[in-house]
Amino acid sequence: MKIVISGGTEIGLLFAKVLADNNDLHVIESDSEAIKKLEQLDLQVVNGNPTALSVLQEARIEQADAFIACAHSDEVNVISCLAVKQMSKARTFCFVNRSHYFETFAGELGEELIIDRIIWPEMLLGEYIAQIITVPGAIDVKIFESEDLKLLEFRLKPGDAAIGKHLKDLNIPTGALAVALFRDEHVVIPGGMTKLAEGDKIIFIGHEASMRKVEHRFNPAPGRKNQNVVIVGGGNVGFILAKTLEMSGNVKVRLIESSIKQCESLADRLSDKVLILNADGTDPGFLRAQQVANCDCLVTLTGNDERNLFVSMHAKQLNAKKVITRAHNVDNIDFFERLGVDVALSSQFIAVQSVNRHILDESVDVFTIFEKGKAEIREVSVPANFPPTKLMDLKLPEGVIIAAIRRGGRTMVPCGQDKVKGKDNLRVFCASDRGETLLNFLQQYTQAAEKAEEEADS
Repeated sequence: MKIVISGGTEIGLLFAKVLADNNDLHVIESDSEAIKKLEQLDLQVVNGNPTALSVLQEARIEQADAFIACAHSDEVNVISCLAVKQMSKARTFCFVNRSHYFETFAGELGEELIIDRIIWPEMLLGEYIAQIITVPGAIDVKIFESEDLKLLEFRLKPGDAAIGKHLKDLNIPTGALAVALFRDEHVVIPGGMTKLAEGDKIIFIGHEASMRKVEHRFNPAPGRKNQNVVIVGGGNVGFILAKTLEMSGNVKVRLIESSIKQCESLADRLSDKVLILNADGTDPGFLRAQQVANCDCLVTLTGNDERNLFVSMHAKQLNAKKVITRAHNVDNIDFFERLGVDVALSSQFIAVQSVNRHILDESVDVFTIFEKGKAEIREVSVPANFPPTKLMDLKLPEGVIIAAIRRGGRTMVPCGQDKVKGKDNLRVFCASDRGETLLNFLQQYTQAAEKAEEEADS
């Protein structure tokens, strides 16, 4: 694909790292330091302002399939998208940082101005955190509603009963499948004899009923009817998270914000189901008085990574069950989690993950990516003339596992006896560098089967 990115920002750089290898990529940027980082990747840098027609022409926008506007300025992003629509048939993805731009352009006006998609990363982050909170023991939750599939990720903590056991001994229910294990920066496709270790992060995918049993395996304590959540920081993400949890109806929320003016604004926009506290959330004494040890989840969303980490570490010392922390700097995510934060997230990475599948063409449909691009779930179409073959008889490439099979409007989580058939749509978990391998394998398998059949007939 031919893709043009406007802005060598943190989001732009993340997109560039994900998309550079297999696409014709141009990035428009004028900052010398940002250009130095971009020049380390396999792409072309165009020095200039993306609102200038001459700069867009230099980036060959007329030939582009997609245009990603993620400069620091909302105005620049909107104007450049509108300019692109006059010059090209490229799909436009416009990032904004302020709510009023999102509300304006995500509605009817956005349709009239034909911007294909408006992305507000802070909204995506708030909604994503709310989703993770719904499963107390999980560190990641993804729901594929159209296919009745749910994905859960768990980290094995000290003392977990699963440590030292083989995967087959966990008695994973039918309709659920362990598709990946992350250990020491490596991606492992687990089998029944895979031995689990402390610190492992393991991903399961399956149907809702089966996944409830998996959830119980990693969080056996009976849950309270209402979860107790503490949010530190009442900015955009804090508000969106509180609003989302408020609407769920089964979560008690306390939101701590140091600015009295912001507290008043929050009180006007949230119901009395959310308790708003005007206080310094970084004060250890105040956190102790709020009985953080008894909360199901503490979320730190201040505007500063150091403050977020300080609050998180104190909450862990107070034995908060789950701590979720915002990392404004993507590079801090791994560092925070190594220090004991249960889940560290950045709005930039969540946004890239969210829209990545919409940018790629239909033949390379990436549903979601993991571990900052190390692994992914893809959709792969099976060739129409593929011979029906049991999974157990398919010698799949290393680093690939078939997580689900969609056929005739139904989705099944397969076992070894289930067959892959022509025209099936597969949901495949794989290391990112193995993404094209399964498609090639299926095509070669089909050709070999056809050749064997011809030889048998002759």
